Amino acid sequence: MMMNAATVKTLFPGRLTVCTYGGFAPVCYKNPDGQLVGFDISFLARFAESLGLAIVTAEKPFNDIWTWPGKNACDVAGAGVMRQDEKKRPIGPRASWTDAYFQVNRSLLIRTQDAAAFADYERLSGKTIVVTEGSTADTDARERYPNCTIKCVDDVAAGQPDAQEYIVRTLLANHEVDAFGEGDVSNQYLADHYGKDVTGGLMLADVHKIGGLTETFNFIVRNDSSGVLDGLNDFITKNKGSYVPKA
Repeated sequence: MMMNAATVKTLFPGRLTVCTYGGFAPVCYKNPDGQLVGFDISFLARFAESLGLAIVTAEKPFNDIWTWPGKNACDVAGAGVMRQDEKKRPIGPRASWTDAYFQVNRSLLIRTQDAAAFADYERLSGKTIVVTEGSTADTDARERYPNCTIKCVDDVAAGQPDAQEYIVRTLLANHEVDAFGEGDVSNQYLADHYGKDVTGGLMLADVHKIGGLTETFNFIVRNDSSGVLDGLNDFITKNKGSYVPKA
């Protein structure tokens, strides 16, 4: 059956409400005008348009972004979120995970001049690594780098309008931290955009799969938004190859 606004039921008629997190450029972030944009938002906007719906975004902290659809706060949550079991990322009985629409590797963004120090992750010691609380980068860093200090974005960049930029252009550049743990897509974006602002440049280190597994991105859908889960999974099947816009 062809799906459209008349065949789905959303939280607010005529709208697809999306909970997201604005600190993972280029996946989801705020543009200079303060609007939430990025690959996830563009993908969901295209999905909404295919149903004749307008998209409305609501910014939430990353650490529990997956819980909001089940609380009836939005139809869909998306912010580069990996599907995990209910103990690690509880979505509750009123929400469902979608199929995977993208995949990434774990990585560290470091100063190029520090490449030798990060060449062997098993011997890495005494470094300060920044991660987003509750992210797979957080879990991975605490397990993979037990002899390093792990700090969260909110602890080192509270109140900054663009935490990613501040961490890279100020903290990394000034040797106040040693690495930023994010997916390779985000860290490559940061290296490309801010490498010129850091003496010697920036590079990705220790690019790897988390726990040896492929890390996917999945959306979370409110079950009472009838038709949205099936429609979004169908859209993912047909369009996931176009998730990242070509340059």
